[in-house]
Amino acid sequence: MKALIVDPALHSMGGHHYNATLALKAELSVLGIDHACLASSSADAQVIKDLGGTPCFTRSVYGRTYRDEREFGDNVQQTRRELSRALRRQGPLPDLLILPCCDQVLALALATCLRRRWFARPPHVVLWLLFAPHYRKPTDEPSLAPLYAECREAFAALRHAVGDGGIDAYCETDGMAEVYREVARLDVRVAPGPGLLSESASRRGQSRHGAPIVACIGFANEPKGYRLLPGAIERVLTEDRDVRFMIHGVFRGSDAADQGPVFEHLAGLGPRVGVRTDVLSPTDYLAWLRQADLLLLPYDPDVYRTRGSGVFAEARRMGIPVVATKGCGFVQAAFDQGWGVAIADRDEAGVARAVRQALGRLDDMTARAQSQATVATAEDDTGTILRSAVAAVRASAPAPHWPLLRRLFTGR
Repeated sequence: MKALIVDPALHSMGGHHYNATLALKAELSVLGIDHACLASSSADAQVIKDLGGTPCFTRSVYGRTYRDEREFGDNVQQTRRELSRALRRQGPLPDLLILPCCDQVLALALATCLRRRWFARPPHVVLWLLFAPHYRKPTDEPSLAPLYAECREAFAALRHAVGDGGIDAYCETDGMAEVYREVARLDVRVAPGPGLLSESASRRGQSRHGAPIVACIGFANEPKGYRLLPGAIERVLTEDRDVRFMIHGVFRGSDAADQGPVFEHLAGLGPRVGVRTDVLSPTDYLAWLRQADLLLLPYDPDVYRTRGSGVFAEARRMGIPVVATKGCGFVQAAFDQGWGVAIADRDEAGVARAVRQALGRLDDMTARAQSQATVATAEDDTGTILRSAVAAVRASAPAPHWPLLRRLFTGR
């Protein structure tokens, strides 16, 4: 059996795409499944070395402007050509295709490739739908009607190419899954995207020592709310003499490349505020999270109304309580279960109030978060998903007809 991971946006270490592929490769290795991966044509040397990725794709979900109605078709054709070329070089079609960040462009490009190889047995497909049809907008944005039409076309074609029961589809939130069940006509289930959630990384220590640490981590894209942090942190530091902050945010090469002054301001707030802006290795990423007593996620609720958060999924597995903006769908369960505090007003003062509230009940929130971490460990994770897919591939494999083949080729 052979598996192939396909992610046109995989290009550098750090962030969801690298961590997802790393996790998928680890799980496939545990299962003894031979595997390879296809990445962006601009993938750096570290990605190629660490993941064995093959540079392939010139476009990804993040490259769309959504301004030209011809863009969808152009992107599909370009992605199809690149994917088809890569699949030919791989030899026989893989038994299992894994798309950790699927959009309508990749879905239709894959469907077209598979239709052109009609003589081959189609692979089983596992995919995650992480974004709405427009990756920067919520699912209920009225202007998305043409993009939903793209999705219907793309996933109808993929269902036809793969066959009934040949697609395992996942979203990270109930809201996103509900939308795609109707649009894609798939039995979309809810599960975190692949991430660094191994047993060795999943749990923190059970007790805190010293001043509590409030942490941020990730790419400092505009919807993440990093612009609110300097003013919010100054307010908290003024009222709390013990708390410390650890702020990590990659802004170079992102859509927040102008946020350098934000991090300069943060770095000038004194010794109780640590700042990093480099791309973290998986080891450093987990080490940063393991130091956090409270995770701060002041995300834009319009963008994250139905969209998931990989950092939040890691926090849930590790038992870290959170402060996040009210209206972000991924965090509602944490609010309901008592290990999350909502930012009611998304401004500097509102973020500061929520952080102070969480610090005031941190011990109780931590106990509740660690209790939920046990539940999270027992739920569907990447390993469970892949084991199920591998079992489905093996169950559907046609029985070999060796006597018939021997007579056909040898006459005996």
